[in-house]
Amino acid sequence: MDLTQQHIEQIRQCPLFAALTDAGLQQVASHGHWVELNAGQTIFSRDEPCHQFYLVQRGMIKLCRISVDGTEKVMDLAGPKQLFAESAMFTGKYPLHATAIEPSAVFAFDCNNFMAQMQNNVELCFCMMSSMSQRLHGMINEIDQLTLHSGTQRLAEYLLEQVPEGVMQSPCIHLLVPKLVIASRLGIQPETLSRIIAHLRSDGMIETHNDTILLKDLGALRSLAACAG
Repeated sequence: MDLTQQHIEQIRQCPLFAALTDAGLQQVASHGHWVELNAGQTIFSRDEPCHQFYLVQRGMIKLCRISVDGTEKVMDLAGPKQLFAESAMFTGKYPLHATAIEPSAVFAFDCNNFMAQMQNNVELCFCMMSSMSQRLHGMINEIDQLTLHSGTQRLAEYLLEQVPEGVMQSPCIHLLVPKLVIASRLGIQPETLSRIIAHLRSDGMIETHNDTILLKDLGALRSLAACAG
């Protein structure tokens, strides 16, 4: 896929690159390329040498660890405008497996070129530090959720995160990833997720229609999510 001005503007929508000049962004992007992915296609595996990091244009990428017995633990989900694997650029190896959940398109940045650009661009260094700092804070918040919040509270938080910006009442959301993946991401068993959904439905907080969920009582869900266990 050729790099067009439209693609450059799409890359700029990522917070890491928002402050770069047109020339700086063009320089960074000129050493990368677009990658089209099929559903289920592996991008990289854990412990492989890291030569590229990625920005999602469309679709959804699953980042996970796999235990010796084959159990999969989803560590993160990367959607449009989100980076993934940028920290691996500094360690030299990918710490996770990355797989496209659905047909996706990502932009692959060349790590060697990007690090060379950072050596000559203080602004880019600070942008990267800010991006990684935000990711670290997100991981700390996730640890808090996993240790202090119940499975029900974690699901309530997840559902609220899917609400489109500006929607105030009874939003209808579509689950973009399989429930099995959501359960792994929230650190609960699939059967537990099903029970929690049934309880929220019986309590009148949600309605479910296949992979579509109507959030009937946003206030109750927010109160639930705010109560640490």
